[in-house]
Amino acid sequence: MTDVKICGLTRPEDVGLACDLGAAYVGFNFSAVSPRRVSIGEVRRLAAATAPGILRVGVFVEEGEATIAAAVEAGRLDLLQVHRPLSETDLGRLPRPVIAVARVSGQAAELPEEGVLARCRSLLFDTALPERPGGTGVAFDWSVLERRRWPIPVFLAGGLNAGNVGEAIARLRPAAVDVASGVEAAPGIKDQGRMKEFFEAVRRADAS
Repeated sequence: MTDVKICGLTRPEDVGLACDLGAAYVGFNFSAVSPRRVSIGEVRRLAAATAPGILRVGVFVEEGEATIAAAVEAGRLDLLQVHRPLSETDLGRLPRPVIAVARVSGQAAELPEEGVLARCRSLLFDTALPERPGGTGVAFDWSVLERRRWPIPVFLAGGLNAGNVGEAIARLRPAAVDVASGVEAAPGIKDQGRMKEFFEAVRRADAS
């Protein structure tokens, strides 16, 4: 099955449901500009609700090394998803493997430098919206990525939901799909029915 990352989790019960449904990754957002931001104290409860074998991802935008280190310890984070340009020096200082983010605007994707990309765990594509630097909830033109190959696994984000994730998988064959707002009742509050529908749509796409 295409891996699923449920991002922007703020409640332990939603973390538990994501794990029960088959998520490979759960995402906790530490960005100061996100309506899904969690505190260091809150992430301890979210980490405790995560099933064994599910990778915990911390999402960061402009946060500094001290904040990231505290989040890694409190949330027992496995991966860091960083929504800003990175250098090889940055990668050397970060305490966990990195999911790099490429932001897509029109027909162009802002890719990390080749040396940086080679050192990242995976590459996540999302829509470029200046007012939403840590995740947009808006789809981009997937044709930008069609028939292209990448040296590391690709995550697809940006406006995914149960209605379009099947087409996205069929066209792009990403290693993982990443969803937050597409399975929510409100920012940070996941909807049980929408989450179940999303996983069912991913399974149907994989089966076909």
